[in-house]
Amino acid sequence: MRTNKARRRKAARTITGGSMLRRMNRLRGRAIAATALIAGVLMVSGCAPDGSTPDATPKQAEEKTTTDTVDSAIATIDPDLIDHVDLVMNTSVGCPGADGTPQATVCAWQNMRYVWLVSGAEPVAAADALIKTYEKQGWNPTPNQAEEPDSGRTVLLTKKGDTDKAAGLSVSARPNTSIPAVLYLSSTSACFDVAGVRDRPR
Repeated sequence: MRTNKARRRKAARTITGGSMLRRMNRLRGRAIAATALIAGVLMVSGCAPDGSTPDATPKQAEEKTTTDTVDSAIATIDPDLIDHVDLVMNTSVGCPGADGTPQATVCAWQNMRYVWLVSGAEPVAAADALIKTYEKQGWNPTPNQAEEPDSGRTVLLTKKGDTDKAAGLSVSARPNTSIPAVLYLSSTSACFDVAGVRDRPR
């Protein structure tokens, strides 16, 4: 009898944990879509470090996915427009909870690059061309609704049907002539449970 009760409690915890991650991934999608790229930051870091294991962890898998997502976006841009690329962020970030506060044990991986364009290039036009290419490939664009008209572009691109579980691509550009032309590219993974990774047997 005790064994059956223990199994039911363990199953309940598993279901609750899965539901929480799904909810945080939905919050992640809304937070990314609603947040303008200010100084390139989409989410607030606040994730506890996970344990190192010899085999692949969710963190390692999502790091590769987000890196590949941004790499593919850069490869899509006309190389004649690119001056150089800076890696700004490649780290875990806390997923927002119900109150919007980053969680310490539920994290996502974020890869962010600044793509500096050659002199005379128009960043908004370059962003629009990149967004249009992804739309033709079946990605869904979600503009930042809080953005003022004519202030530039901030668009979250996600694959159809994968909004909550796949890494999206955020594209942002500003028509600011006071600084060199730049595109802000960022990819943030689905949320994963760091505590589960840290506690997993080696």
